[in-house]
Amino acid sequence: MTSPDGGGAGGGTGEPPPKPLPPPVVGEQRVAPIVEPATTPTAEDGTALTWPAAPAMGEVQYVANRDSVLLVLPEVANARDYRVFRAATGVAIADQAGAEKVTGATIHCAGYRQRHNEFMGTRELLRVVEVTNLTADTVLVVEALDTACPYSGAIAPRHEDIVVDSNEVPVEDRVPFSVWTPAEVRTRFGSLILNGHGKGAVLAAPGDPAPPRVLARTTVRVTTAGKATPRTADFFEDFDGTSGPIVATGTVTAGGRVYKEGRRFSNSKWDYFLYNDHENAGQITEERGLLSVVLPDWGQGVFASMIGVPRRPAAMSATKYLHFTWEVESNPTPRRYWWIAICGAGAPGQTFDAQQHLAGNLIQTPFFYESDARNTSLEGWNCLQFFPRDGWPFDLGPGFPRTESDILVMVNHADAGVRDSVVNVSPAQYPPAIAPAAWFRQQDGAGNLGPAILDDAMFISPRTRFDGYLKRDRLVLYVNGHQRLCNDFPTNALTMAEAAVGFGQVLYHSSAERMEFSRDFDMRTGQRYYLENGAYVDQREWDNVGYEESVGAPSDFDPTQCFVFR
Repeated sequence: MTSPDGGGAGGGTGEPPPKPLPPPVVGEQRVAPIVEPATTPTAEDGTALTWPAAPAMGEVQYVANRDSVLLVLPEVANARDYRVFRAATGVAIADQAGAEKVTGATIHCAGYRQRHNEFMGTRELLRVVEVTNLTADTVLVVEALDTACPYSGAIAPRHEDIVVDSNEVPVEDRVPFSVWTPAEVRTRFGSLILNGHGKGAVLAAPGDPAPPRVLARTTVRVTTAGKATPRTADFFEDFDGTSGPIVATGTVTAGGRVYKEGRRFSNSKWDYFLYNDHENAGQITEERGLLSVVLPDWGQGVFASMIGVPRRPAAMSATKYLHFTWEVESNPTPRRYWWIAICGAGAPGQTFDAQQHLAGNLIQTPFFYESDARNTSLEGWNCLQFFPRDGWPFDLGPGFPRTESDILVMVNHADAGVRDSVVNVSPAQYPPAIAPAAWFRQQDGAGNLGPAILDDAMFISPRTRFDGYLKRDRLVLYVNGHQRLCNDFPTNALTMAEAAVGFGQVLYHSSAERMEFSRDFDMRTGQRYYLENGAYVDQREWDNVGYEESVGAPSDFDPTQCFVFR
């Protein structure tokens, strides 16, 4: 499949300028004004830097997270991207005939919204940038650019070259791709570029390293919320390296369900499992205060999965909630998405072994959510699983445009037959007549409403914060601090004695995904990042993951919006 626009996401490609989007919902945290604007900052050690001239940018605001901030930016005319970086010691700025080359920095870019709709030739430029791995007080340089930040490839500690050989992929798209090390990215671009969307000359290849022109600039000072207090009481992980290195600890059985045996990685707090990763090319690592997971698709036609399980059982209750939280990139397709699995044995003490490693195996297989699918638990445990998908391909009626996201919720009954455990208890999310009003958001000033499980969070970056609340017969899901889903399933209440809480992701049959994006009746070519850049590999970064037991519902929880599955 070739790009219909014939160019990348930058200037001079023949594309119209991107549409600047208003900032997305950013949760309940206060958006604070920033101080100390300057257009020609010095480096953090006081060294003068050679900045090409640029006008001052308007007011910038930010939302503070634990060791990151979300910058909310003003609209700058003709901007095709925004970037943010520290002028740390060792950063150099070069004026190259009016273009600005930055070396020695870690650059965070805004990028574009993704759509499960037809691409109409105009990209939607985000006006938020997430900057991670910060200390309490940091000065940042903020710039609006005349080109998109270049795609830098999937990034991991170990370089891998991967062949695309599926005969389902058109010949012109059957090109190899690589996983690049941070050092290789810095060599190519001068700095480590994160969330670049500007595509390369070849599918899935890094983009153009040519420096951009800066349309506006400011300097801002931010303060993070700090990491003194964990977000959840019983287990919390912010991936700052204090849990020890993630070490390969051998293979685990796949039970004949997938092509390869799985690989287990562990540290003091986690077991991580990779299944069907291409010739052991899948990588799990802590980088820049985040958990980074790279899943290349072996042969572009298998089911690759990762699941991380804290090495501690979680208590279940019929009256109180298990609250679990995580932050991750939220843009789903039918074949790649984050995935939560909460599974456990029927008797206490059997979910983990004496060393507190997971005693079972959680293995995803194609169509695991269908009524005749296999239980993800090889041992036949009771499980609750949920994950996002790509919505409904048709309009839902006047005032209700098509949804671009939905959530599938399913229960696996314990000790059922090989293909008899699955019950799809998902809420009725469309048509609008049967969906609770709280699952819809304001679309325009005329009061038209549209479905929005994740429609307003379909980004490669920034990450989305999720909070789940689970008791034996109810799942409640908050997205960026707002209630988005409540699902009651009293006739399929959970029976496990204790739970392993799994945080995972999948990539299934990327060649089929590529073809499905361009179906005539269900055109999804608005997924530009996956069509142009990350075509055959899924990379997600996780942060602030944890859970706490026996808590009450949030103070603003509205039980009247719960869907009851019977």
